Amino acid sequence: MSEELYDVIIIGGGPAGLTASIYTSRQGLRTLIIEGKQLGGRAWGPHTIENFPGFPVGISGTDLMNKFISQSRKFGVEFKEETFVGLTDMGETKMVMTRKGIYQSKALILTTGLQRKTLSIPGEMEYKGRGVCYCAICDGPFFKDMPVAVIGAGKEAVEDALTLSQTSSKVYAIPGGKGYSEGFEEELEELAQQLNVEILEGADVVSIEG
Repeated sequence: MSEELYDVIIIGGGPAGLTASIYTSRQGLRTLIIEGKQLGGRAWGPHTIENFPGFPVGISGTDLMNKFISQSRKFGVEFKEETFVGLTDMGETKMVMTRKGIYQSKALILTTGLQRKTLSIPGEMEYKGRGVCYCAICDGPFFKDMPVAVIGAGKEAVEDALTLSQTSSKVYAIPGGKGYSEGFEEELEELAQQLNVEILEGADVVSIEG
């Protein structure tokens, strides 16, 4: 166990964790970020980000996250590339366990984010951020007046298809072989009424090419 006592330990090194670390470290609090995978989180991957203020011509996710990391380091934030496995609240002290050690802090901030579902098919990771996206609101404007496909059987997929139908020339809605889930019939009816939407019932996506 490390004998060092941090003021703040942040679990998760994505945009939220890095932002929190800038605030805490600027207040003179000794801050440690523990991130087991990739500093920058899911924001690391996108080829171009256009909706972050201050970059009117856009910026790559890698470049933006490098700026976040550089700013955190400037104020003295420490980093551990370790996998978080548990914690114990000892009252005034929090014990944070990773696969490599145990760390102590006075306060703990959790910014673990979420893991998006993937199709796990050939081409998905290859084209991630270059045509394969996971957020219609974030990335839909990249594909204005272009044909797009929305893969998924839940309510979010239907809502994303409706969103994209307002800006894309054609939307292929692909719920998979089992069809759409139940519980949002009104949204499905609205989707079916869109003239530029084609629902491909019974189709399973087996690969992504480009």
